[in-house]
Amino acid sequence: MTESRLNTGDRIRQRLAIFPLIACLLALPAAVLAKNVVIETPLGDIEIELLEEDAPKTVANFLRYIENESYVKSFIHRSVPGFIIQGGGFYFEGDGAYGSITTFEPVENEFNVSNTRGTVAMAKLGGQPDSATSQWFINVDDNSANLDGQNGGFTVFARVVGDGMDIVDAINQLPRVNAGGPLTELPVIDFVPDKGFVEEILVITTVSEKDGQAPFAMNAGLN
Repeated sequence: MTESRLNTGDRIRQRLAIFPLIACLLALPAAVLAKNVVIETPLGDIEIELLEEDAPKTVANFLRYIENESYVKSFIHRSVPGFIIQGGGFYFEGDGAYGSITTFEPVENEFNVSNTRGTVAMAKLGGQPDSATSQWFINVDDNSANLDGQNGGFTVFARVVGDGMDIVDAINQLPRVNAGGPLTELPVIDFVPDKGFVEEILVITTVSEKDGQAPFAMNAGLN
C-alpha cells in the first residue's frame, strides 16, 4: 500500500514538472515561414535564402527595397568573369533609357559570413563600411581572401539555393560591353552594335519574395 502511494506521488510530481516546459514550447510561434527570395531573369530564376540571424538589418534593408518594388525591371549592370555579378543599382525605363534606383538610408555593416561561392552580399562605397544601400552582388567564386578583409568585410546576407548558380554562371559567361558611366562591364544578350540598349538584350531582373513557402514547425507535435 505504501509503495503504491509513493509511485502515484512520483508520477504526479513528474507530470507537474513538465508543465512549465510545455508552456514555454507553446509560447513559441507555431510555424515560421522560410525567408526565400526569387530573382527572375531571362535566363532563369535564381532563388536565394536570406540569412536573418547573421545579418538582420541587412536582410530587413533588402526586403524594404523589394516591398517598395524598387527592383522591378532592374538589371544586372556589372559582371566580372570568375568574380561576381552585380545588380540592384539601375532599372530599365524603356527606349534604351535607364534610371538609378532611389535609395534609402545606408545600412550598418554586419559582416559575419564569408564571401564564398554562391553567397549574396551588399555592395558599398570604397572606404565606407556602413554605406550599403540597394546594390547587391553574387559571388561567382570563393572571394573570401579578397572581400572578407576589405572595407570592413562585405556583408553576406543570403545564399543561392537549388540550381540557381547555374543561372548565375550563365549570366557571368555572357559577353560584356562598355556602355559608359557606371555600365562599363554590362552583360548583354544577343547584343548588336548600334541597336541601343533595349529590354531584350539586358539581363532584366525582378526580385520578389517567394510565394507559397512551406512553413517549418517550431514546436512539432504540440500543435
